[in-house]
Amino acid sequence: MPWSMRRIAFAVSLTTLLATPVLAAAGNKTTVTGEVIDSACYIKVGAKGESHRECAQKCADAGIPLALLEDGTGNVIWLASVPDMETPNKKLKEHAGRKVTITGTWAERGGARILLVESIQAVKR
Repeated sequence: MPWSMRRIAFAVSLTTLLATPVLAAAGNKTTVTGEVIDSACYIKVGAKGESHRECAQKCADAGIPLALLEDGTGNVIWLASVPDMETPNKKLKEHAGRKVTITGTWAERGGARILLVESIQAVKR
C-alpha cells in the first residue's frame, strides 16, 4: 500500500476509534440510566418524555422496539431480553417516557450492539 494510502487509513482508523463511545466490553455487566423511548417516533421526529408516553406504549404494543435514551450522551441504546424469542417491551412499557436504570450485559456482532436487559429500576422523580 502506498505511503499516502497508509496515512489515510491510519487517520480514518484513529478518527473512528476516537469517535466511538467507550462502552463496557461485551459480556461484562453494566448499568445505564436514561429515558425509555419509542425508537421509531424518537428517530423520526424526536418524540420523547411524558407527553409522548401514551403513544410510546401503543407503539410498543404494535411491536415497535422501545429503546433507552442515555443520560449525558444522548445515545440511543438498543435493548433485548436475555431469553430468546422474547421482547423487553413488555417490561419496559410501563416506564415509557420515564427515566430508568437498566442493568445488563452488552452483546455485539457485525458492528451492532445491544444491551441484554437483566433488571429495570425506575428512577425516582
